[in-house]
Amino acid sequence: MAIAVAPAYEGSRASMPDDEGYIERDGVRVHWERYGDGPHTIFFLPTWSLVHSRIWRGQIAYFARHFRVLVFDGRGNGKSDRPLDPSAYQPNEFVADALAVMDASGTADAIVVSLSMSTVWNLLLAATQPERVRAAVFVGPTPYAVADPFPAWSLQPFNERLENYDRFEGQNRWFILEHYQQFVEYWMRLVTAEPHSTRAFEFGVGMALETTPEVVVATLDSRGAVEAYCMADVLRDVGGVLPAVARQLQCPVLVLQGGLDEIAPPHWAKALARDAAGEFILFENAGHHPAGRKPVRFNLELRQFAERTFTSVSRRNHGRLAHR
Repeated sequence: MAIAVAPAYEGSRASMPDDEGYIERDGVRVHWERYGDGPHTIFFLPTWSLVHSRIWRGQIAYFARHFRVLVFDGRGNGKSDRPLDPSAYQPNEFVADALAVMDASGTADAIVVSLSMSTVWNLLLAATQPERVRAAVFVGPTPYAVADPFPAWSLQPFNERLENYDRFEGQNRWFILEHYQQFVEYWMRLVTAEPHSTRAFEFGVGMALETTPEVVVATLDSRGAVEAYCMADVLRDVGGVLPAVARQLQCPVLVLQGGLDEIAPPHWAKALARDAAGEFILFENAGHHPAGRKPVRFNLELRQFAERTFTSVSRRNHGRLAHR
C-alpha cells in the first residue's frame, strides 16, 4: 500500500521549476522537477525519506543560472508516494527511480550529487550506469561506515522497547513510532550542529513532519534494522560492501564533508575519497549538511568541480571529432 500526501512545508522558493512531472514504478509515483535550460545537468538526489527535495533549496536557484538542475522527492516524502512495505525502499528502487526521472526529463547524463543515505544509490548508479554519470559528488556519506569509531546515535538498541525515552539519544524503533516529534527534533539537532542554526533546524523539522513514523521505520527495516541490535550493525554490513563498488568508479569523484558532522564522521568520507580516487574537501565548521548551512562555499566548490568536469568532457569529445 502507498499513501500519497501533498507537501505542506516547502518554505519560500527562490525559483519555480521550468518543468515537473511524475514517474510511476510498481504503483509508486515519484515527483520530479527540472530547473534551467543549460547544456549540462546537475542531478541532486534525494536523501533519507525523512526529508524531501527542498533539502537542496540552497543550490537549486544558484545552479539553475549556470546549468540544468534536476531533483526529485524520494519515495516516502514530499509530493511522492509513501509506501509502507520496507522492500519499496531498497537501494535498487531509488536507483531505478533516478534513472526513470532522467529518462522522463530527457536527461542523457549528469553530475550526480548525493547527501548522506543516498551515497548508496549514487555509488550504484555511477558503477552500473557509467554512461549516465559524468561525475559523482558525495556529501556526508553516512553509509560508508568502514571503520570505528561509530557515532553515538548508531549504538543504541534499535528494537528494544525502553521504559522511558526522556532525553533518549539515538535511533530506536519505538522512539520513532511512539515519540515521532521528539525523535525528529533530536535528529535535526544532529543535522544542524552548527551554532545559530534555528532556521535550518525548523525547516528540517517541517520537512520531516510531512511523512510518518511508519514510513521512517520502513526505510530502516529495508536495510535490515528489524534483525539488528543497533544501527551500527546495519552500517557495518553496508559499509563492508561499498568500498568494492567505489573502486569500480571511472568518473571524477568529489567528497565534501563537515568537520562538525555528528551523523557521519569525517574518517568515513576520507575513506570514500581514497577508495574512489576522488577529491576530498573538509568544511571545518559545518555539520552534516554543509550545502544547507554553508551554501556559498559549497556552491562555489561544486560549481568549480562541475566546470572542470564538463570542460574536460568537452575537450575529449572535441579531440575525438578532430581525429575522425
